[in-house]
Amino acid sequence: MLVQMVDSYHAAVIGLGRIGSSYPSGKIPRTHTGAYLENKRITVVAGVDSDEKARNDFLEKWGSNTPVFSTVKDMLSDMQPDIVSICVPAPTLTDVVKEFSQMPPKLFFLEKPVVVDPDNSRSLLKAINKIPTAVNYHRCWDPAHIHFFEHVLESDRVVSIRVIYAKGMFNYASHMIALLIRYFGTVTNVRNMPTQTHNELNPDPSFSFILEFDHGVQAIFQGFDDIPYDLLELEIMTTTGLFSLKSAGCRKRQELPKNDTFYPNYTQLVGVPYPAQDGQVEGLAQAVENMVNFLDGTDDELLCDLSISLEVFNVMWRAKESFSLEKR
Repeated sequence: MLVQMVDSYHAAVIGLGRIGSSYPSGKIPRTHTGAYLENKRITVVAGVDSDEKARNDFLEKWGSNTPVFSTVKDMLSDMQPDIVSICVPAPTLTDVVKEFSQMPPKLFFLEKPVVVDPDNSRSLLKAINKIPTAVNYHRCWDPAHIHFFEHVLESDRVVSIRVIYAKGMFNYASHMIALLIRYFGTVTNVRNMPTQTHNELNPDPSFSFILEFDHGVQAIFQGFDDIPYDLLELEIMTTTGLFSLKSAGCRKRQELPKNDTFYPNYTQLVGVPYPAQDGQVEGLAQAVENMVNFLDGTDDELLCDLSISLEVFNVMWRAKESFSLEKR
């Protein structure tokens, strides 16, 4: 189908909190608003938040030329954006999507997590009503992460995957689950690991579990609730070496086999330079570029769409339920 390209797309941001607008950024945009403004094909036409301070902070940070509104209804009475970012908590996200039922955008960009339970998942799908939808698991768009997984998959057969993490399954582990689904396909089974204890008072425990993928790969997730630092690391063992994401993906490492390194006639893994510098994780700016290209018809897919996000949720729900069943 031939798609009519336009000079620019109009974007609105619903929810002007940290990820929508206020999170501090340097050269790499960390907010939906900042990522839109960096793209020459996007014009930010509105910010929406019920909180007056959030609206005032938005105007102070980004300039007073962009209109702000207290409700989606007020915004839609004045304009119809092409792209709508919804950066609100999961319990209210579906209700915000429903407000666009009569005037839907060309594309939604949702902040994760998008749902809170299976019923909510079905309601969201109905509310989206087949509108193309991206979800901000930003590592799926980060060029360094894309190169890392391509590098791993080119190396040889994947034998095993291990993830260690803290700060919650929905908050932290979900990012790695999204990446693994993107590169290894559908999760066919979820098994809990009862060897790990978890803080039941934590609203988002860091559960330990095993995922089995339809490509025949297993991924072991080991979560820790009570450590005083950020932790999100991945290790992939292949038949040709060991490849790692460290510091939540800011560092990439590889170890390859070498003969006679420490003992004669033994082949052992040794660290070798990884072909990329350490640095912050990107993704938001590239997500916006992907969305623009998708609307133009030059990209065939959104690299992290609603289907991936809902599968991530389904996996985590199954992991959570497996622990609940074990306690009964």
